[in-house]
Amino acid sequence: MRYMVSPQKTKASTNLLPGMERSASNNVWLRLMGIPAVAVMLVFLSNDLSPENVYSKIIKYIIYVALYWEIHRVIFIYVQNRYPYLQDTRKRVYIQIIVFALVILVVSFFLALINPYFPSGGAGSQDTFLMEYQSFVVKSLLLLGLITVIYECIYFFGLYEKSMLEAERLKKENLMSQFELLKNQISPHFLFNSLNVLMTLVPENPDLSVMHIQKLSNVYRYVLSQHEKNVINLTTELQFLKDYIFLYQMRFGENLQIKYNLPDQWDHIQVIPLTLQMLVENALKHNIVSKRKPLTITISTIAGFIMVTNNLQRKTSGVESTNIGLQNIMNRYMLLTSKLVEVHVTKTHFSVMLPLIFDHDNL
Repeated sequence: MRYMVSPQKTKASTNLLPGMERSASNNVWLRLMGIPAVAVMLVFLSNDLSPENVYSKIIKYIIYVALYWEIHRVIFIYVQNRYPYLQDTRKRVYIQIIVFALVILVVSFFLALINPYFPSGGAGSQDTFLMEYQSFVVKSLLLLGLITVIYECIYFFGLYEKSMLEAERLKKENLMSQFELLKNQISPHFLFNSLNVLMTLVPENPDLSVMHIQKLSNVYRYVLSQHEKNVINLTTELQFLKDYIFLYQMRFGENLQIKYNLPDQWDHIQVIPLTLQMLVENALKHNIVSKRKPLTITISTIAGFIMVTNNLQRKTSGVESTNIGLQNIMNRYMLLTSKLVEVHVTKTHFSVMLPLIFDHDNL
């Protein structure tokens, strides 16, 4: 059985514009207030303003502004949803400039063509048409520039709001992770088991007992120094994991087997700190580890993921799974990458696949 586990996503975490669909693109009040305001401003900036034609000019400019506003809104939404990320800004701007230039030329032509039919319009001669066409092109440039500024400001404010919300969520997830780590690692059981092993080693093998103390010290030093980071180099994380696993192998011996199937070079690969440890801890916590049923944990990379797999031999009693640790891992990855954590369960194996984070990814 294969399934993906994903926390419920908010609008801020989708590929659509953060906040745009609810604040600018579909905000009726923004258009109801903005279109008349811009139209009145254009009327008062026009050269020909007299009491006889002021109302007809206002009506004409409201239609004019509404037409451009709606055309701009549709194009803006489409382009932004097609290229929503900051690294796409240059491509997005180039496309908008080309499309808006074509829209200005075409729409200005039809506006100049129908302008004589308005009470305040010109006589309709060829010279008047060309002047009106030139005037509409200039006004269209100014109008589209103003509307673009409004939408871009709301768009980037949405990005800022999204980044602040995700920073708060990530901070909360890190605190939850720290709490889980404190429960799992700095618990009396963990210390008791580690010290118990050390007590048996000291009289029999002093050198190995010194190594045991060093590994235990490395584990706690790593937890205290790295738990606040969002991502960490995979090499550093694996070194910590090997120290952590060493402590358990001193306890279980050959009953716990660890296999690594990793590339030779992984300096450019990053992971969220302590996630691999939490998966190994869960495997040890929920499965039998004995001479008759040895536990094998395999750590490998596959298609942009790092996978932690163990043979499934669940404990029949004494341990209930709350899935808090796994849910915490999924939430943290959701904040840092668009890929989801995948869980694969068969009758014989349990696997969790964590998305790899590369140096060039935007975090």
